Amino acid sequence: MYLFCRVHTRFKQDICYRLSRAGLAVAYGQKVEFQGPIAEHVVRSNNNETINITYTAVTNIDLRNPHGFEVCCLEKTCLNDYVWVPSLITDKNDLTVTIAVNSSCVGRPLYGIRYLWHETPCLFKQAAMYSATDSNLPSPPYLKIF
Repeated sequence: MYLFCRVHTRFKQDICYRLSRAGLAVAYGQKVEFQGPIAEHVVRSNNNETINITYTAVTNIDLRNPHGFEVCCLEKTCLNDYVWVPSLITDKNDLTVTIAVNSSCVGRPLYGIRYLWHETPCLFKQAAMYSATDSNLPSPPYLKIF
């Protein structure tokens, strides 16, 4: 019962809003935006100093802060959460954001990048990226292994 109670948010109106938008789009075929930015292409620079991520599902991205991304360059030990290091968003161009790889990983092979991968990644409605046309639709957490 304890686990069941932990997963229920106090912000039920926000969840209902998102579910109703998804229902309108999926079940009823209405042309409404119902999800936040979804990572589509992840490209590393040749020297592994930056990573460009291009998003889909929205017309533009609202970048609220540069935090939320982490990279790992320790190969198999990346299964441990403590070896992932924060990396900041340094640029945004239309639907693409540029992540500056943490200096501890520059020049090393990158294992992966992840976004909002912790159980409590940020304060309420303070994630890094949202849809620019609907501020109630955040980009979901994800993990990309190279």
